[in-house]
Amino acid sequence: MAAKLTDAAVQAAIKKAIKKAKEIEKAAPSKEKKAPSATVWKHESRGRGAGALSLKAAGNGRAHWYFRYALDRKNQYVPIGPYGKGADELTLQAARARCDELAVQRAAVPTGDLRGSLAVQEAAREAEHRQQVQAVQQAPSHSLAALMDVYADALDARGKGAAGDVRGITKRHIVEPFSQYAEAPARELTQRQAVEIIRRVVERGNGRTAGKLRSYLRAAFALALRAESDASAPSKMLGFNIESNPVAGTVAMPQFNRTRERALSEDELRALWKRLTATDTPSSLAIRLAVLLGGQRVEQLIRTNISDVEGDTITLYDPKGRRTAPRVHVLPIGEEAGKIITVLKARAEAAASPYLFPADEAKPMNVRTVSKYMQSVRKTMTEAKETTDFLLADVRRTCETRMAELGVSKDLRAQIQSHGLGGVQDRHYDRYEYLKEKRIALDAWAAWLAGGQRSGANVVGIKTRSKKKAA
Repeated sequence: MAAKLTDAAVQAAIKKAIKKAKEIEKAAPSKEKKAPSATVWKHESRGRGAGALSLKAAGNGRAHWYFRYALDRKNQYVPIGPYGKGADELTLQAARARCDELAVQRAAVPTGDLRGSLAVQEAAREAEHRQQVQAVQQAPSHSLAALMDVYADALDARGKGAAGDVRGITKRHIVEPFSQYAEAPARELTQRQAVEIIRRVVERGNGRTAGKLRSYLRAAFALALRAESDASAPSKMLGFNIESNPVAGTVAMPQFNRTRERALSEDELRALWKRLTATDTPSSLAIRLAVLLGGQRVEQLIRTNISDVEGDTITLYDPKGRRTAPRVHVLPIGEEAGKIITVLKARAEAAASPYLFPADEAKPMNVRTVSKYMQSVRKTMTEAKETTDFLLADVRRTCETRMAELGVSKDLRAQIQSHGLGGVQDRHYDRYEYLKEKRIALDAWAAWLAGGQRSGANVVGIKTRSKKKAA
């Protein structure tokens, strides 16, 4: 029976192996003869039928543990690990414990072939690992980043101008700082992780952006959730297998949704207009045309097709709010606006693009391009002491404020800017487009911008029509 191993016996076996290796090296056997082995084995029986703990000491001073057992009268060796006290090494006591575990496992194998059983287990682990790798490789198609991209595509298909904003916010506040969440399957996003993503934006002082980020995330998951039962939802949403909305339970942040009240003064607007008319870049033309048309939303205007210009009218499509279809918004084209549109049509046709403001043949200019241009203009104006801080969105509010001072009635301003028209009468019965009134107001507005009529003059309002005509 093999003697019980001790640490001293292990060290002695290692020294003996080293000594043998030196003797072999000194003897320098010829190449025709096989060099003798410097290996030294030590064994400790773990009991009848329980196999043995074996130590294999090599001539380089290293030693490894094995579990030895007999199968069909032949010894089989299962590696346990290297001998030692390091992080990946096993002491004598640890090797004995592992040897006993392997003995128990072998007893549970009907064939008694532990090595074969372990090989099967290892193959199963490798197969599972390959499946995990494959899942990770396929994850981008169903990742959180992909979900937001599909949601942006859905907004694009519905004519919603927020699609570009969704992509921009996703890139800046999800993909770049939280790649581990962005690349993981969307269905695995937890409420805690969603809050972590949003909180980072809040703590950076961008409360308004944080509110938009939460809204976009919540809407994307909601769309994916109802994709199975909503035929109008994009088919690409079906593959995400979303079972719950992790953002639905997060607390809304109304404190960051305060309505801006900034409107440029008359002198500020005239200074801005002077700078805009000094150049004919696509961005400056977009802002000028938006202003001449009474303060239209730039993101809607730049999506206009050449075919939307017919005669002396231009048709915009307003998807704002929860409309299932964009509101058709027809505006008259005045003399100055017509000159700009003529330039834009020539450029679009030269670029072989159907868009009035083309980025290339396939898509219109991005509103962020216009916003960046406005930032540069604002910086120049601020340095020249012509204004204080303002945003592109403030120009629309400025136009309405200045038109109010010019005498354009509230109802007509609503018709010109396509807002506040959600009532039953406006949606279903009031098909009169007020083109005559719009033309008078916008012609007066263009004259004001050109430096003519000053604020305070009475221009026009919507005439009250008889109930008989309205019905």
